[in-house]
Amino acid sequence: MGTGQPRRARPRDLLFEAMAPYVPVHEPPPGARVLDFGCGDGKLLDWLQDRGWKTYGIEPSMDVAFFRHSRLISAPQDRQFTLAILNHVLEHLTDPLVLLRQLAGALRDDGTLLLSVPRVDTLPEHGDFRYCINGRTHPLCLSEACLRGLLARVGLAVTARLDAPELDDAFTQGKPLRLRLLAARTAQPPASPDEPLAPAIRALTLYHGKHDGLLGRAGRLLPVRLRAALMDRTRERQRAAG
Repeated sequence: MGTGQPRRARPRDLLFEAMAPYVPVHEPPPGARVLDFGCGDGKLLDWLQDRGWKTYGIEPSMDVAFFRHSRLISAPQDRQFTLAILNHVLEHLTDPLVLLRQLAGALRDDGTLLLSVPRVDTLPEHGDFRYCINGRTHPLCLSEACLRGLLARVGLAVTARLDAPELDDAFTQGKPLRLRLLAARTAQPPASPDEPLAPAIRALTLYHGKHDGLLGRAGRLLPVRLRAALMDRTRERQRAAG
């Protein structure tokens, strides 16, 4: 017998529901293809394949996804994909522009990229420094401004930020730990922000105000440019206060 409690939606169900106003995830056009770069065990591809998508993945560390889905070694530069997924991959790289350019080349003219990274902009709120920046596993720290600038350089423009309390509840126990963006191909990408590091520096500065000794603890973790910028901002504040 059932308990009478409604079945709780799975996290990926909520993610795709949030995407539905921008991408035809439930009713793909005939022949629609999706490429998940770093697809892991293929759970996101499973969901999409069940709804009619032709599914492709790139994953060097395991084989389980490819019992159901087509395996690729690199992103084809043939502009045949309606959707590309880059779910928590960029923070592991040191040159994200190379991969973003490859995925942009794989997308159709009306194609969309789903991109998710640790959310450094909200660091003062969630307080999980090591999730955002970890010299061993997360050498790259990306704010929304930085991502928008990188996407513009490869011909993509952000169409939506998937912010919803239910997504945070489902994926990260209610904490705003993940930044999720949708970006589409465009013939006229927006200009890059004038100060792409400013939001990350501001977040780190606010975090530093709550947690003394940030610079000492983070010295080996922060990217060099970000560390230098944060140190400059700290010195400016100290001079203004003195």
